Amino acid sequence: VGKKELKFIEKSGGYFGFLFGTIQTILFAFAIPSPYSDYLLPPLGFLVGFITNYIALWMIFKPVEPRKLFGRFTIHGLFLKRQQQASAQFASKMVASVLHSERIWWYMMNGPKSAAFEDLLRKHADDFTERMIGYTKPLVLSYMGVENFNKMRNRVQDMTVNEIENIVQYMHDYTNEALDLENEIRTKMQALPSREF
Repeated sequence: VGKKELKFIEKSGGYFGFLFGTIQTILFAFAIPSPYSDYLLPPLGFLVGFITNYIALWMIFKPVEPRKLFGRFTIHGLFLKRQQQASAQFASKMVASVLHSERIWWYMMNGPKSAAFEDLLRKHADDFTERMIGYTKPLVLSYMGVENFNKMRNRVQDMTVNEIENIVQYMHDYTNEALDLENEIRTKMQALPSREF
């Protein structure tokens, strides 16, 4: 997402380093007496590196809101200026690597809340059984008996829980399409004010 900005930091390090290095060379040649130059080189090198990085990072993230300069030029943080494009890239990468159907379903079935998910599955399987039997429940109960009916309900629940992983694999395309997370993340990030982005 931030490749352009990293490239900028890389290039600006060279440009600013050359500029500040030239100033440092002139100072060493004409203004700083020779015995002190050996001791000043490391701290000045550190200072040049620090200033170079500070300016580069400042240019990437500042100013947060676009500003007019001399009434002609608009300045805006380089990364913030690319909010629309960066949001789309971030959303695409997040959905491709983290927030896709396979991961979401896996997390629901195996993550820390998997017991709650299993309880929910069992409840829905039980509701499904009740709906399928419907008005014939008294007849079914008299034919099967309460004990066998409860065994059948538990078996339907167990089958649902045991087969959910096999069933879910056919739902990934639908789940991804229905959630449409890439579009959701992209549009929300693009709508953020620069300060929050």
